[in-house]
Amino acid sequence: MILSTWDYVRHYANDRLSGDPNTENRVLTFLEYLFHHKTVLFVGYGLEELEILEYVIEKARPPEGNAAPEARHYILQGFFSHEETLLRSMKSYYLGECGIQLTPFLRDEKDWEQLLDVLEYFAKTIPASAPYILQKEQEMEDLLNG
Repeated sequence: MILSTWDYVRHYANDRLSGDPNTENRVLTFLEYLFHHKTVLFVGYGLEELEILEYVIEKARPPEGNAAPEARHYILQGFFSHEETLLRSMKSYYLGECGIQLTPFLRDEKDWEQLLDVLEYFAKTIPASAPYILQKEQEMEDLLNG
């Protein structure tokens, strides 16, 4: 269970590429795969957790020279209309530092309850599609190979 920033640091710390399965951090191996092969939508991260998000993204990066397919990542975050300057700064920060595109929504009328409407809208307008056959085969092969 992770309850504090220190818990995050301990959980994500160690060399996942040591070649020793006893010391490999499987969480980092999974995150590296996830961030490089899948599209990720971060929901629920706020300004308070930016250090944690940066740390997780940085730890999940592959070593230099290991190219991976480009995946797109997004963070869904609510703002009030008077926070336009903050919104512009956060868009620039997330994209430049983390490679994540900020997808904002307005909290003016329903505050955080607006998030439910946004997620319902996404569910209706962004249809789920079956994975490509080659991608499915690759995932099965990866699972079999450990």
